[in-house]
Parts: sequence; structure tokens; C-alpha cells
Amino acid sequence: MLIWGLGLSLAAIVLLRIALRRARRDALFSSAFWQTFPEFARYRLKRLWPAPLGLVGVILLIWGLVLLFQWLLGYYAARLGHPVG
Repeated sequence: MLIWGLGLSLAAIVLLRIALRRARRDALFSSAFWQTFPEFARYRLKRLWPAPLGLVGVILLIWGLVLLFQWLLGYYAARLGHPVG
């Protein structure tokens, strides 16, 4: 569970870095992008691909952190003699 949690968390961090870098480059965080969205919708829709990538990264990060926390609870429960039930 530790390896899965670390792997998912690292993959999520990489995906989030890629998504945030591309979103900054495509100006997704600027008000000009969203104010001119109706006029240039066809072009702007092509620039929205970092959003789902970032969402996948956030989901993987949460999943990885949950696995790491479960491993941590199990580790200390075994060390202290309290079974996780």
C-alpha cells in the first residue's frame, strides 16, 4: 500500500505540474481569456485541455494520500499493538 500511495502521489504531482504549466502558458488563469471566451469559443475550447488533466491529477493525489494515510495508520497500529478494525 505504501508503494501504491507513493506512486499515485508522485504521478499526481507530475500531472498537476504539467497541467498548471500549460494552463499558465495558455492564460487560463487570466480574466482576458474568460471575458473573450464567447467571441473565440472554438479557439478557446482547444486550449482547455489542461483542466481535465489537472482534475485527474487532483483525484490521483487524493487517492494516493488516502492510501498513504491508511498505511501509516496500519503501521502505527501494528507497532503499538492496536489492531485497526
